[in-house]
Amino acid sequence: MATENLAAKRIPKARRELLSQYATAAGFLYGILSVSEFVEVFNHYEDDSTSESEVCAALEKLASAEDVEYSFFDGCISGPEFLPEFPEDRENAEIVREEQRLKPRYLPPKAEFLSYISGDHREPEEPYAELKAHILKRGFATDDGFKGVDGDLVDLHEMIQTGAKLSDVMNYFTESGYHFEDIDDANAFVEKVSFVFNNTRLYENNGYTPSELFELMERDSLKPLPKEPFLPVLPSKDRKIGRNEPCPCGSGKKHKNCCGRLVN
Repeated sequence: MATENLAAKRIPKARRELLSQYATAAGFLYGILSVSEFVEVFNHYEDDSTSESEVCAALEKLASAEDVEYSFFDGCISGPEFLPEFPEDRENAEIVREEQRLKPRYLPPKAEFLSYISGDHREPEEPYAELKAHILKRGFATDDGFKGVDGDLVDLHEMIQTGAKLSDVMNYFTESGYHFEDIDDANAFVEKVSFVFNNTRLYENNGYTPSELFELMERDSLKPLPKEPFLPVLPSKDRKIGRNEPCPCGSGKKHKNCCGRLVN
């Protein structure tokens, strides 16, 4: 450990910060990747290439601090959806890692990749904009920032990235007060949500959307529309709070990062 700390001190501060920025962006875009995969990503964009030893020396200590958005465990770098202190997150990380195997990696232009330093960055945005317009037109929610439709879309994006099923997402919306006039109204909404599903960048796809991966690998990875009409589910008063849902205490944090820690 002393050798690693000494190696980290020899890495210039600007270099450590650059590696940290890439780790943050990679965590938000890919969810989790191995150190060797991270080296490939970094070297794809930067002429001054890095190595696994430099990455470990520069990032492992930083990852234990509270002011970074990534974790470093089991030879991997992960985003905030996979926290090593939670056994469930470790299990989910293993599932995602298995799904990522043999799939190509999405490598956008450098400026686009580094935009993922911000956890709020979402691309492509068009499917979400179309869904938002539909929601506002139908009066399902208000245009009241994160207290209204924007907050619902943030939750939707996170649920899709973390493997939620279409039925789970629809139940979330009905329990959030989205009321459909009839089956046609509900299925029109399902169609919009399905379009969002197929055009959201997924951790399990190494950053590709299902639509993009379908074009690349010529296999049916798209989310089909349900064969049967969607039937809304009434809210349950005793529904268990998901660990990735907003904490009911009103802190604005995810449940697993707030009161959920107390019951872990």
